[in-house]
Amino acid sequence: MEKVFVFLFILIFSFSCLLPSHVSAAKPSLETKIHKLNEATRKNQGVIELDSSLYDEFTSKPRNYSIAILLTALDPQINCVPCKEFDPEFRLVAKDWLGSGNVPSRLYFGVLDFKNGREIYAKLNLNNAPTLFYFPPTIGQYAKEISEPDRYDFNRRGFDAESLASFLSHHLGTQVPVNRPLNYFGIFITIFFTLAGLAFLKSIYPIVQNLIQNKSVWTTFSLITIFIMISGHMWNHIRSPPYIIPQNGKIIAPGFSSQLGIESQIVAILYGSCAFSVVTLIISVPKIEDKTKQRFGVYFWMGILVATFSVLFALFRQKNSGYPFRLFI
Repeated sequence: MEKVFVFLFILIFSFSCLLPSHVSAAKPSLETKIHKLNEATRKNQGVIELDSSLYDEFTSKPRNYSIAILLTALDPQINCVPCKEFDPEFRLVAKDWLGSGNVPSRLYFGVLDFKNGREIYAKLNLNNAPTLFYFPPTIGQYAKEISEPDRYDFNRRGFDAESLASFLSHHLGTQVPVNRPLNYFGIFITIFFTLAGLAFLKSIYPIVQNLIQNKSVWTTFSLITIFIMISGHMWNHIRSPPYIIPQNGKIIAPGFSSQLGIESQIVAILYGSCAFSVVTLIISVPKIEDKTKQRFGVYFWMGILVATFSVLFALFRQKNSGYPFRLFI
């Protein structure tokens, strides 16, 4: 009887040794994975440094946790500039999440560098970096119907921590915080240039005051603004019409509901000519002491005013043949 037991023991032992390692080795339990994740998170300020085996282990199903994994390449020989730019932003989000008071197992952050995960890069057929995947939970109260990882779009979202936090907040349904440390140098530069600007304004204040109180400056500014507005410039700015019609070289578009770009310039010049004639007749001509020159000035500027109005009326009739007014032309 004793020999029979010995024989059976040897047979079972030999059979177990012949089993493949993947059959005899049991997968780690969820409790084991959570324990390892929590330990690694606490050791490295919220970021878990991964290799190929840990990547497979932590992303394998079932998962009752979320994990965001950054596949990057920080080796100086590779010289991945976007990787170096995004790495501190990713670690900032991970650190703030760890210190936010949220349940750590809701979301973990992992980093897999190319030198530690060549097999994963090959398996995923990745030829660029950085790449970020969000793996949602597959079981538990936060499980989603879609359990496949979601890839972060760097081209659309950008490389800043706030965009990443918004992406993760959307998936989690809770706010992922981003608290940037104070930039004392930036604050100093802002204060310095503000004070320098105030000092500069104080030094030029007499000049600015004279300009502000100068009637001629305000008159010129007002007239230019009026000419721009009544000439159709804002219509051009909104509608972006062609400057001229290149097929036939026309500079006037028919109808009051359409116009070409050059029309607003022509109208502005005509209105400016009218305004300048009136201002000259009111202000400059009366100051001429010589009566003959004064009379000549009146005739000349009245002629300019009447001729300009005549051209304006002709322009309006060209826009719309039903326009009722005309003057000489």
